[in-house]
Amino acid sequence: MSKVILSRVLSFLVMSCFSLSVFAVDESSYTHNDLTENTVMNNTDALSLSGTTIKKRFFFKVYRLSHFMEKPKGDFSTRDSLITFILNANTQQRIELEFLRDVTRNQIEEALMQGIEQNNANSDLSQIKQDIERLSSGFQDEVKKHSTLTLSRLSKEKLKVFFNNTLVVETESKALADALWSIWFGEDPIVDTEDLVQNILIH
Repeated sequence: MSKVILSRVLSFLVMSCFSLSVFAVDESSYTHNDLTENTVMNNTDALSLSGTTIKKRFFFKVYRLSHFMEKPKGDFSTRDSLITFILNANTQQRIELEFLRDVTRNQIEEALMQGIEQNNANSDLSQIKQDIERLSSGFQDEVKKHSTLTLSRLSKEKLKVFFNNTLVVETESKALADALWSIWFGEDPIVDTEDLVQNILIH
């Protein structure tokens, strides 16, 4: 008799969790994913590494940033012309962050918003702030050293965000993708963009 009761309890819990998961997706314009075989990032694309740099704060290394993109057909003689292309072209790109020290989810969220505000001073960022909060909810509260955050831009609108190679958010918000890219490629980037595009400029 006890085995029958236990079986019914387990079945109830499984169905309850499933229902909550579906409800959460319906309530958001973003798709948040659990760990499944279909959500693991697969870097088999043909993107080329355009450059790598290190983000520092008070002499401490915070993360290593790498930018990948489809190699443009045209020639770019200056950094500014290439950055303009990166910000406006409808081409696949990927930004990878590898954290070089332990940080918290809140610290990542605050840093992303500071970078966005720094490069979009005259814009209404209330919706973007909500988007960043939804995005960061897929991160662990304590982000350990060597954890990775990947922003995969499949087009100007379609963006996928991976935490430790697992998909946490998928959205078609061009405004959010543009805001995120402005952190590192905007008018007042938080890193040296010369390092992020040097491979394309050289070749």
